[in-house]
Amino acid sequence: MAVSENNSWRDDIFRQLRHRNRTQTEFFQDLVACHNKLFDNADALRSENLQLSLQNERLRLESVSLANTSAAGNTTTSIDSRLNERIQHLEQKLLAQQEELTELHRRKGENAQQIIDLNVKLQEKEKLLASKEVGLADSTATITSLRAEIRMYENSIKELENLNQTIRDEHQALQLAFASLEDKLRKAQEENRQLLERLIHYKTKDAEKMNEENDNFLKKKHAKVQKELEEACKDMKGIAMDDPSDVPIFQSALPKQVCVKFDAHEGEVNAVKWGPDHHIVATGGADRKVQLWDISKGSYKSRGVLVGSNASVMSVDFDSTGTLLLGASNDFASRVWSVADLRLR
Repeated sequence: MAVSENNSWRDDIFRQLRHRNRTQTEFFQDLVACHNKLFDNADALRSENLQLSLQNERLRLESVSLANTSAAGNTTTSIDSRLNERIQHLEQKLLAQQEELTELHRRKGENAQQIIDLNVKLQEKEKLLASKEVGLADSTATITSLRAEIRMYENSIKELENLNQTIRDEHQALQLAFASLEDKLRKAQEENRQLLERLIHYKTKDAEKMNEENDNFLKKKHAKVQKELEEACKDMKGIAMDDPSDVPIFQSALPKQVCVKFDAHEGEVNAVKWGPDHHIVATGGADRKVQLWDISKGSYKSRGVLVGSNASVMSVDFDSTGTLLLGASNDFASRVWSVADLRLR
C-alpha cells in the first residue's frame, strides 16, 4: 500500500514537471528560433562583410596600382571611373551591412536580456517548486502520521464499542436483577402490610379488652364509691345541712373528651413527658427521634426535633429548669439535648 502511494505522488510530480516544461517552453520556442536565426544572419553578414572587406582591399590595391600607372596614359581614365563607382557601391553596401549588423547586435542584446529575465523567472519558479516539493513532503509525512492516528482511533473505537456492548449486557443483567429485587421488595412490603394489619387487629383486640377491664374496674369502683357514700350518709345524722360547704362533693377524675390529637412520630410513641412549665411536651418514638410540642393554646405546634439516637427512644425527662432534656434509647445509651438550640450535649 505504501509503495503504491509513493509511486502515485512521484508520478504526479513527474506529470506536473512535464506539464510545466510543455507549457513554459511554448512561450520561448519562437524567441529561441528568432535568436538562432539572428545568430545565423549575423554569421552570414559577418562572412559577407569579410568578403566585402577583402574585395574592397583588393580593389583599393588595384586602384592604387592603377593610380600609379595613370601617368602612362589617359586610356585608363574610363577604367578608374568604373572602379571608383564600384568602390562607392561596395562602400555603401558595407555601410548597410554594418547598420544591419548593428541592428542585429542590438536585437541580440535585447534577446539576451529577455533570456536573463526569463532565467530569473525560471529560477524563481524552481525555488517555488522546491518549496512546494518540501511542503508536499511534509504533507505526505503528515498524512502518513494522520493515517496512523486514524488507525489507532479506529482500534480505540472498536475497543470502546466492545466495552459499550459489555456495559449494555451488564446493564441488562442489572435491570433484570433490579426487577427481581423490586418484586421481592413488593412482596416484602405486602407481607409487612399484612403483618401491620394483623398487628393493628391484635392491638385493637387488646384495646377492646383493656377497655372492657377498665369499664369493669370503673363499675366496681363506682359501686364501691356509691356504697361508701351510702355509709357516709348514714353517719351524717348529726350534721347540719345549713352550710353547703360542709357537704363533701365527689367528682370523677377520668377525662371525658379528647382535647388535642396529633401524629407525633412516624412509628410507635414510646415515651411522653410534660415540661416544667406545663406548655411543652416531649415525645420519644420508634423513629429514633425526640419531638418537642407546644400545646399551650389548645392546639399542637412543633417546637423542634432532637436527633442523634441510634435506636428507638424509650424514655424522656426534663431537668428542673426545663432547659435540658434526657432521652434513653434501645442502643444502651442516654443522651442530653439543649431545649433552646436543639443541640446534642
